[in-house]
Amino acid sequence: MNSLATLRRLDLSFNKLTGSIPKLPPNLLELAIKANSLSGPLQKQSFEGMEQLEVVELSQNALSGMVESWVFLLPSLQQVDLANNTFTGVQISRVARGGSTSSNLVALDLGFNRIQGYAPANLAAFPALSFLSIRHNNLRGAIPLEYGQIRSIKRLFLDGNFLVGKPPPGLVAAGTAVSGSLGDNCLQVCPGSSQLCSPAQKPSSVCKQAYRGRPMP
Repeated sequence: MNSLATLRRLDLSFNKLTGSIPKLPPNLLELAIKANSLSGPLQKQSFEGMEQLEVVELSQNALSGMVESWVFLLPSLQQVDLANNTFTGVQISRVARGGSTSSNLVALDLGFNRIQGYAPANLAAFPALSFLSIRHNNLRGAIPLEYGQIRSIKRLFLDGNFLVGKPPPGLVAAGTAVSGSLGDNCLQVCPGSSQLCSPAQKPSSVCKQAYRGRPMP
């Protein structure tokens, strides 16, 4: 496929494709291969030279491993949907060097994977980020304070994890324009006046078991 130099949009969604993602046409604007049976990690060589790629839709597959920094460094990327796969981590340390990035990323969906560890604070470095979902993963620890400082954020979904502590004030303050959900976590304080705090938090017994009885951060 990488010989199809004039191809701009590729949609192979809702088929029964298996295996890994091959080397892709270099001048794509949009890539959609959702709802197949693709597996394995995202490999940098599959996306090499794709300086015009704006939309990546790979949800509902069996892709795994880390979502690495190079994904977010694709220069024209605006929308990424990797939901409903089996990714276990996100690495974006290189993106935030210097505190910000020139990325055009507007929407990122990592929901319904198996992502562990802390919520990646460096996502706050994306100046145009409007939609962020990391819902229904295995995130722990506190919600990064930086999430309350993303001026462009309009919709935020962190529900269905094991996050603890208090939400950043910028997310739950009166008059905030942010919608979404912080529910179904282990937050000790989430004001009922904020629609972000719906649905209810997990039972304390579930949270204690998740942290193996240790005091929650």
